[in-house]
Amino acid sequence: MMRFFAAILVFGFILTNISCTKETGPKEVCFYFSKSSVKVGEAVYMFNCSKNFQNQLWILPDGSQQNTRHATFTPTSTGDYHVWLRIGDYNLVDTIGKSQSFTVTP
Repeated sequence: MMRFFAAILVFGFILTNISCTKETGPKEVCFYFSKSSVKVGEAVYMFNCSKNFQNQLWILPDGSQQNTRHATFTPTSTGDYHVWLRIGDYNLVDTIGKSQSFTVTP
C-alpha cells in the first residue's frame, strides 16, 4: 500500500513540474488593433500577442507610454497614427520591437 501512495506522490510531482514549465525560445513581437480605422475620439485597443517575454512597453502616437499587457489610445484628430510595441526581459534591456499603423477619419 505504501508503494502505491509513493508512486502516486512521484507521479503528481512530475505532472506538476511539467505543467508549470515556462515556454522558452526566441522572443516574437506580435500585436493587433481592435480596428484598423476609427473615428476621431473613438478608442483604439491594442492587444499584445507576443511570445517569450517578461515585460512590454507601448509607445503611443502622442509620445506617451504604457507598460500594461494591452493598451488603449484615443486619437484627437484625423490621420495615420503609428504605435510601437517593445518586448524584452524584466528591465527591458534586451528588447525587440514592432510598429504598426491605424487610420483616423472624421
